[in-house]
Amino acid sequence: MTSNIAGPCATMILAGLGAEVIKIERPGSGDDARHMAPVDDDGWSAYFLAINRGKKSVAVDLSRTEGVALVLKIAARCDVFIENFRGGKAEAMGLGEAAVRGVRPGIVYASLSAFGPRGPDFEKPGYDALVQARTGIQSVTGEPGTAGARAGVSVLDMGSGMWAALGIVAALFEGKGSSRSAARVDASLYQTGITWMAYHLVARQMTGRDSQPQGTRHTAFAPYGDYATADSRILIGISNDRLFERLCAAVGLARDPRFAKNPDRVKHRAELDATLATLFASRTTSEWTRILDEAGIPASPIQTAGQVLGDPQLAALRQMSPIPATSLSSPLIPLEFSGAPAAAGAAPRLGEHTRDVLIESGLSADEIESLVERRIVQ
Repeated sequence: MTSNIAGPCATMILAGLGAEVIKIERPGSGDDARHMAPVDDDGWSAYFLAINRGKKSVAVDLSRTEGVALVLKIAARCDVFIENFRGGKAEAMGLGEAAVRGVRPGIVYASLSAFGPRGPDFEKPGYDALVQARTGIQSVTGEPGTAGARAGVSVLDMGSGMWAALGIVAALFEGKGSSRSAARVDASLYQTGITWMAYHLVARQMTGRDSQPQGTRHTAFAPYGDYATADSRILIGISNDRLFERLCAAVGLARDPRFAKNPDRVKHRAELDATLATLFASRTTSEWTRILDEAGIPASPIQTAGQVLGDPQLAALRQMSPIPATSLSSPLIPLEFSGAPAAAGAAPRLGEHTRDVLIESGLSADEIESLVERRIVQ
């Protein structure tokens, strides 16, 4: 019972681990992610393809009592029920924990919300960017002197999906051979954001000062960040004095007492950055990458999505997997088991598996045909 990004990310992980995932969608339109741009000529959304592979799609009208009853009938043979509605909505629909446990007492019931299972904002909806702002992530992201920026990927949607999946796996593991009652797992974007902000929150209590956006720079180290080269940009990370000595030798930087120790370099960051900016501008990114790699200095070109797709390291890991019936590929979940990649599969068309799943749930062909005719299912 998940849509958009967060919940489908949780079930994507479970599908990648080998679970049979039955995705309940609205007839006609389906998951909102099916319509997120870009959408290709075959009607596939990049967002939907990326996080819904290996799932079965069942289209049911949940505004009708018979539709809710069908979902409960499907849930009666499942190990996990997961929803990502705003607080209280699943209960209002007749699909809350008590209703689902009525048909499957031992089920793991998982709820993934915007703001968590209680509190003044329990019933509020929320999206990744809104909760990045609310939890402080925006305030520490972006260039210095700005109001901050949204992270360019859905860190809270995907992060909370990851935590939900981990909680579900733990609950299933705990339940095997145990006399404990069935588990409920709650995760939320807000709680994930608070976890990602952990060291900033502790530092605020310690110093009384709020962390500020640093761009690619780091408050604790120097030099640390990106620099323009002759043709693009490169990022380096110097976290101790030994690495700085290697950097000096590699780039031809003369010794300077202002830069002797890391605290000195942090104090004189502007002067050091200006000196390095001149040096890095003298060669291309590929030249500097080779030089710094040979010197054992942490460095990386700043790559676009197109460049990442051509990265030889990505090719070696074989993480991009072809999407059946398309010319595209998408990443598998970032796990291997004894060298074998995670499971993959096709993203489903809306309602592609409705008949199969309902037959497996005990309905006859005539009953299903009646449901289709009355537009309760698609």
